Amino acid sequence: MLWSRITPPFMPNLLLSIKATLAATGIRPAQPLYVSVSGGADSIALLHLLHQTDHPCHILHLNHQLRGTDSDQDQQFVETLATQLHLPITIKRIDVAAHASQHKQSLELAGRHARHQLYRTCTDAPIALAHHADDQLETFLLRLTRGAGTSGLSGMQPIQSLDNFTLLRPLLNHPKADLIQWLQQQQLPWREDATNTDPAHTRNRIRHHIIPLLQQELNPNLLSTITRTMTLLSDEDHWLEQQARTYTAQTVATAPKSLQRRWIRHWLHQQQIDDIPFETVEQIMQALQQPDGTRHCDINAAFVVRIEYGIPTLQPRNDLSPPPEWTLTQTEGTGWQPNTAHGIGILPAHASISLAQLNHRALHVRPPRPGDRFQPLGMQGHRKLQDILTDQKVPLAQRNQMPVVCCEDEIVWLPGYAIAHHWRLANQHAPALHLHLVKNQ
Repeated sequence: MLWSRITPPFMPNLLLSIKATLAATGIRPAQPLYVSVSGGADSIALLHLLHQTDHPCHILHLNHQLRGTDSDQDQQFVETLATQLHLPITIKRIDVAAHASQHKQSLELAGRHARHQLYRTCTDAPIALAHHADDQLETFLLRLTRGAGTSGLSGMQPIQSLDNFTLLRPLLNHPKADLIQWLQQQQLPWREDATNTDPAHTRNRIRHHIIPLLQQELNPNLLSTITRTMTLLSDEDHWLEQQARTYTAQTVATAPKSLQRRWIRHWLHQQQIDDIPFETVEQIMQALQQPDGTRHCDINAAFVVRIEYGIPTLQPRNDLSPPPEWTLTQTEGTGWQPNTAHGIGILPAHASISLAQLNHRALHVRPPRPGDRFQPLGMQGHRKLQDILTDQKVPLAQRNQMPVVCCEDEIVWLPGYAIAHHWRLANQHAPALHLHLVKNQ
């Protein structure tokens, strides 16, 4: 894509601050930037300020088609500005209202999805957004009333990686009033969005009614106070996040509850699953504390979390058919019998194990579990069962349908593959237990 830059004619304090913020977030000198520009005061100020740095800029504009001709005039205004500044521009038009109706989403959520759809095409440079300190305060109060932990109450971050794009917010330390004042000083025009005063929108009620009331009745320095609080929460959130990531699927059940919640959300985020309700996270946490049995927690229309013996795994819903029932026939004798298996997990299968090793304990059949380990006959040391199944090219969809024969928690026999090494017979005359496994019809 084409980029453009100019030498800054002057360096106001606002510009110095933005330069410092970009440097602090790791943005290199002269690194190209996309700039998301709606036409409103915030994004217009951001564009002009960045245009006076050594960063080549490329304008992004999304026409949400929510305000009829006003939306089209916003687009025309931004296009004209791009021409005046000799900047390249990318424009995308999306009927956000139709998208929201089709997918049963709020306009706010549908708008965010539309913006992210545009941003996903911008993988070669960070995207600068015009969120400022007033936006942070509104976000804090909005999340506080809806319920949030330290992560949510920490607010927006100066740099954020999402999917395959990176967002920058170099104006977070500045109130909107500073941006308006700077635009007026520079005699730079911008567009006004009439919907920003519509009380039907929750954020507008917070902006025009709740915040002024709190400033008048409780704290005239509300903005700076909440900004300081969010900084403290952000620092603590970062430390807690680091602690949570020291756990694994096998150990998360032992973590403190606050770290379990974080681990679950991060684990699901790695699977590209976000916006998980609090109740769902709590349900998963409760299942983690169950020492035995299998439980399922609904995540969305496509996936569930399966918790088996305190270990979570994510599974597609079409993999949830109940494990098949098997019949294990056990006959005492001596020596080993020929193994007529035709492949791992293929039934019927036969094997002979040491009767002395069993020592009057019981055998049972179950599907594989996360964390299972097995020492096949003739092998030194144990291996992860999942690695054995991978080597044997057992399809993922079949693994929770195949049997393993166990004594207590130990795998004695992987039908069609091998018995465990220390369950082998000493010789052809040793007491044996002959096993025959079939799948019930």
